[in-house]
Amino acid sequence: MNKIQIGVPCAQNSEFYVDFLMQSIMKTVSDVNRVEFLLGINKPGVNKDILLKNKDVFDIRIIDAISPQQGSLGHGFCLNELLSHMDSKYGMFVDCDVAFLERNWDIKLIDRLVGNKVVIGAGTAKSHHHYYDFPFTIMSLFKVSSIKESGISFLPKLVDLVLTEDNAEIFGRNVGDKIHLDTAWEMPLKLKTNGYDGIALNLVSARDESKKNIKFMTSDMRGEEQQLAGVPFFTHVGRSQSRPFNSPIVTKWRARVIDWLNDENE
Repeated sequence: MNKIQIGVPCAQNSEFYVDFLMQSIMKTVSDVNRVEFLLGINKPGVNKDILLKNKDVFDIRIIDAISPQQGSLGHGFCLNELLSHMDSKYGMFVDCDVAFLERNWDIKLIDRLVGNKVVIGAGTAKSHHHYYDFPFTIMSLFKVSSIKESGISFLPKLVDLVLTEDNAEIFGRNVGDKIHLDTAWEMPLKLKTNGYDGIALNLVSARDESKKNIKFMTSDMRGEEQQLAGVPFFTHVGRSQSRPFNSPIVTKWRARVIDWLNDENE
């Protein structure tokens, strides 16, 4: 059984989100013993005691990833630091404001990593400025060696790029489209250049036309669900740094996750 090292960037206000993330993983992963958490603290003042609350269940390592960078630059620096500490076959990046929904998600996702497929994870919205149809770091599970040997940095470039015939397919867009080179923009570029590929889950949200496919979310909730073959694998509420864990939006999202997992485990 190959260990999965889950890297989670932890900024201010992340502590209770991380606990909730871990609780969802306890209920859904095939074996808690196959998971190790690497918690990257990228802002001062994060409460390590709360982050270590579940140390009797999971192996947890605290990684110092504090840098003078702000925003996306600080987030990308943290992801790079987390990657540098990964030495298992499989690694993951997961945002703290994610919860897992599908039992045995680890087995079902890893089973898709065959041939040249080395990463599977969160899809992006077509209307957004990111690349499309390739996993994003909100949640991505990957073969560590493939990511490292491709020389990927997760630092954003923070500029816009108008796509040409040479790179439109790489970024999953059309010639003439403009994307923003934000966190993880090198992942599709360098993996595909090295002969690898990835699998993006289907993002479903109440905010756009994808709402007809909702299974976990309700119309009055904020956030999204990510589906594989029509099955919700995880949900992301977003904006954890500005949304208190006990805010009405997050409270409603948490209650829905708890109900879903209770129903799944009956």
